[in-house]
Amino acid sequence: MGRPRTPIGTFGDVTYVKMPGGRVRARTRYRDDDGQVRRVSATGSSNKDALRALKASLAQRASHVATGEITGDTSFAKLVEVWLEDLDLTNKLAPSTRALYERNMRQLVMPAFEHYLLREITVRKVDQFIKTLATTRSYSMAKQARTVLSLALGLAVRYDAIVKNPVRDTTRLHKPPTQAMALTATQVEKIRAAARSWRRGPGFTGPPPDGQLEQIIEVMLGTSARIGEVLAIRRCDVDVTSSPATVRLCGTIVSPSGKPTHRQAHPKTMKSTRTVSVPSFTAEVLRARLVKIAAEDPELSVAVVVVAAKTFSLLGPRRGSVD
Repeated sequence: MGRPRTPIGTFGDVTYVKMPGGRVRARTRYRDDDGQVRRVSATGSSNKDALRALKASLAQRASHVATGEITGDTSFAKLVEVWLEDLDLTNKLAPSTRALYERNMRQLVMPAFEHYLLREITVRKVDQFIKTLATTRSYSMAKQARTVLSLALGLAVRYDAIVKNPVRDTTRLHKPPTQAMALTATQVEKIRAAARSWRRGPGFTGPPPDGQLEQIIEVMLGTSARIGEVLAIRRCDVDVTSSPATVRLCGTIVSPSGKPTHRQAHPKTMKSTRTVSVPSFTAEVLRARLVKIAAEDPELSVAVVVVAAKTFSLLGPRRGSVD
């Protein structure tokens, strides 16, 4: 039976050769990640120094498989560029999620890792980074940073630039206990009163509010939907003839960076589409909106958003009406 092959990433016996001048050369045979066995050597002032130099050389040995644009000697900053290009190439993320990933990467992760080479990013460094972020900032920020860091280093693994993703072996984050909170009836009435009095009364210039803010609040209360989902409700999504009235939540308003605000054809996630029954106060608001739309322009398409500005343009969650 023949001698077993040297496992990939390991080396065999080390031999020492005395060189002219008194220095020592340490030599061994190392099996690279492409399966080939190659001779590697390093010199030092003694056997011990030569062995130390040899091990350091082996630890920094370049990959023979990763021959593309990403290798173990690629900087993390370069990896981020390739990762973002890969996200755009696959085009599987919503624009808002793509923008969030880039922002989290640049603001949370890059300051800590941009000057490292990929082979220098270890489990210890990643683990310490995530723990520090969770302690000094928040659990949510640490979780988001962990997500994008794992995605980027996962791409490096697929490029054979690193053997394994160091994020996977880090300590699991534990979410701090939280308690769900709901508005009390008193708080709801205070919100309604504040909306009714907003920009009304003496001392305000310009036309008074048209009541849409109060209507949006009533729909949010009755549907438990996000603001973007409420602003994306269309005529065809509302059924006020049934008892109780129902609303189908199947879209949201998004404002991608550098692009116009528009209605996205699904809520935050593809699985968030749902139909909800609404209380009488919400149904009353929706009926009033439908009557107003029909009175001002009976020929409007069913795709017109129910809660819209006077010109029937979209309402943005942050900036009011947009074209």
